[in-house]
Parts: sequence; structure tokens; C-alpha cells
Amino acid sequence: MPRSSTGLHALTPQQLTASGSPRGRIYVEAAPGSGKTTVSALRFGLHRFAAPTDPRAVVAVSFTRSATEELRTRVIRQWGSTSLRWPHRIVTLDSLLCDLLFHLLDEGVLHWPGGYTVLDVLDTWRTTLPTKPSRIKPVLQVDDGHIVIRTLNEPQRASHPSTIDFKTAVSAGVCTHDNVREVLQEALTAGPARRALISYFEATMRSLTVDEVFDANDLDRDIFSLAASASSSLTLVGDPWQALYQFRGARPAAMEAYIHENGFTTHYLDDSFRWGTDRQDWLTRRLRRSLPVTLPAGSARDVDMVLALKWQALWGSDPCVLPLAIAPGIGQVQKAICTLILNEIAQNALGMQAVFLHEALITLGLDNEAIATTLRPYLASAAADLKDGHQPGLVWQRLIPSLADSVPMIATTQFARKPLSALARLQLRLARDRLVPGLTCHQSKGREWNTVAVVLSPADASALRHGLDRARANHRALYVALTRARLNTVALT
Repeated sequence: MPRSSTGLHALTPQQLTASGSPRGRIYVEAAPGSGKTTVSALRFGLHRFAAPTDPRAVVAVSFTRSATEELRTRVIRQWGSTSLRWPHRIVTLDSLLCDLLFHLLDEGVLHWPGGYTVLDVLDTWRTTLPTKPSRIKPVLQVDDGHIVIRTLNEPQRASHPSTIDFKTAVSAGVCTHDNVREVLQEALTAGPARRALISYFEATMRSLTVDEVFDANDLDRDIFSLAASASSSLTLVGDPWQALYQFRGARPAAMEAYIHENGFTTHYLDDSFRWGTDRQDWLTRRLRRSLPVTLPAGSARDVDMVLALKWQALWGSDPCVLPLAIAPGIGQVQKAICTLILNEIAQNALGMQAVFLHEALITLGLDNEAIATTLRPYLASAAADLKDGHQPGLVWQRLIPSLADSVPMIATTQFARKPLSALARLQLRLARDRLVPGLTCHQSKGREWNTVAVVLSPADASALRHGLDRARANHRALYVALTRARLNTVALT
């Protein structure tokens, strides 16, 4: 039996009104700590059990695995495990897009090379194919319903597989989530694919909830429109102040216009449960009203987390701050190995994992078990040598032969260039008695700590003095950083 009545007395009037709205299209704008996950979970359950004889699915999606898992956990806690009995589900948006592509393939609207209708979809090609920096990017396009392989000449070099390897993999029914998006983006310019997906939504889905909706790009909004035009109930949840994912094509202003133009009923959640002090509540309300703010100064030694717009700013701050990434993303072997050393240090000093550990393992062709069973003694020895003051170049020279034996597919010549700067930065941190973790604003989204220090650039300080502008990406990132603390936010001195 569902347990939706549990804890209803603890909900605010705002949360009760938003979660119980009978409207088919609603938008919930949720300030930090105001209970957006609670409302999303409650609304999912109400729709799930409102029509027990309707075989169509109640579905919720978010953009990251961590946010999806948080919502799934909350729904099970509130409504019980039967709430997610198939076809009802909470998945990433990428998973939903795969379902849509598979449907178009199965219906014969699209034709995959080799006739595949179900694909093996990877996060990245690096798990399967060798990649190298190149401006030539192999992509998938749609030509009269047939999916074809073509190449684009990109303005900047990035890691891509060769066209031959790409063609071989695609012809064997393998692709990445980016390729799924490429195909759907092109397919939806034609009527047959649009009509097929509207019919799909009509037949299979009666309710769709989208979390963190301001992370959506143009393709995502188009998918939401198809669901809504199929008479599915559509709930959008998000906060334009916390839109951070322009790098994946998100356009917050376009999402706001979409909500305004398509008849959504808006519910506001602005009573936050996060703030343990009046100061934090005051700070957030002034930021959202674009009013000037001055932060008190504070030391990294007195906080639980240090945040900055970029990893470089964290590495250049107080040496007791241990940034949880060497650099944004992982593509080079040297960065990947330094990330493994950083992870060893962070686990021992903070009980935390390096941010790009998964990507580092992919670059090296390893898995988590390899760290526990094979590499940890070598990584621990390298960290100990750095702490003892050994020269970074010598530490690297000792480490590489051991790693080359453990990772035979990586040629020794790839280790010739020594990442002395990264090792020196780690060594500087290891000389400290106490370390404090550091993250970027993007990595901090959705998380909270008691006391947070923020590394402010001159531009950041000026923005606060004049009031933040929600239309500017850097200002939104700064807003996210300034609203992570329960008790106190300070400017790092």
C-alpha cells in the first residue's frame, strides 16, 4: 500500500499546493532548500496511485545519475517499492531518449546501419575505442529515415575516435548518448518521427515529471512538447537561478519563455528548510532580488567546504584547501594518473573521492577494483614520498614502471612528460596538518554544508557589490556557491 500520508503534516502550504495541483501542466520554481525533491516525489506518487487501472507509465527524469537516484530513493521512502513497479520509473533523461530512439527503430521510422533496433549505448567512446585529439569528429545524421555516418570539421581539437573505428562500432549496434541525441535532433525535423513519438507518449505515458528543468537544451524542450501534446501530465521543476549547464546547450531564457508560452501554472517554493541562521535566509533573498551583498571574511581552516568558479582558483587559494579535481575533465594519461594520486590523498585525509575518478579510470582502461586490488600500494607509496618531501620528478619516475606493468595497454612513452606542476601542488597540500575539500560551483549544485567559504575573483566581488544578474552564467554559478551553507557563507581570505 502507498504511504503517501506519512509526514504530510510537516509539509508547508506551498509544498501541499504544488504537489496536489490538479492541473495538467505545472511549473514548480524552487529556491535552494525549499523541498523540490519532496514535491517531485509526492507528485510522482499521487499520479502513480491515482489511476490504478491505467496501464500507462508515470515517469520522472533528471539530468544526472545522482539527482535521479536521490529522487528514486525519496519516492521509495515515501510511497514504497511498489510505486516503481514497471512501467513506472525514475530514470535519467538520457535513458528516456534511448527509449524514444529504440521505438523509432522498432517502428521502422528510422533505420540503423545493420538493421539494429536495440543498441548498446555508452557514456563515452573512451570505454571502447581509442581516441586522439582531432578536429575531425565522426557523427550520425539522418538521411530520408536512414541513419548515416558523416564527419564534421570542428573549430577546436578534441578527443574523438577514428572514422573507421566509429563506423565499425556503429555498424555493430554501438553508440554513445551524444549519438542518440544527434539522431533524435535530426529525426524530429521531419513529420513521421514527431507523429510516431506523440503516439508513443499517448499509448505509454500518462505523467512526466522533469527535475532541474533549466538544464534542458533545445532537443529536451522539444521532447517535453511532444509529451505534452500527447495529453500527458507534465510537471517541470527547477530554478532559473541555478541553471549551470550551458556547455550542454542549456538555454535558461528559452526555458522560461517555453513555460510562459505553453500555459503552465506556476507554483513557487521559497520557504527554505536549509537555513540554520537568519543571515543565510537574508543573504539568499537579497541575492534573488539582485540587491548588493557583502560577505564577511573567513579562513579556510574554519569551514567545511571551499567553493570557486574554476578549479584553477581553488589550487591557487590557501594551501590547506584540497581541490577534488586536478583539472576540468580527464583526457590525458598524466592527468588521469595524478587524479588517482589525488583520490588516494582525498580518501585518506577527507574520506572523499576525487571528482573525475571515473573518467580517469576510463582513460586508463581500469575499474574501481583495480585500485583496491592492484594500484593502491603504488599510489599510497607515491603520496607518502610526496609527503616526505621527495622531488616530484623522482616520485613520478618511481611510480611509472609499476603502473606500466599494471596497465599494459598504455605505452611507456606516454608517461615521458612529467606532470611536475600537479605533483608539486599535491605535495604542498600534504605538508598541511588539516585539509579542507574544495569544489567548483558546478560540482556543488544540490549539495549543502554547515559553513562554506567562497573564493571570489575581483569580478565576483564587483558582481556582489552591484547585485547579481540572473541572465549571466557566472552570476548564476556564484549564486549556487553562496547558497550551499546551512549556517554561514564567508569570502575566503
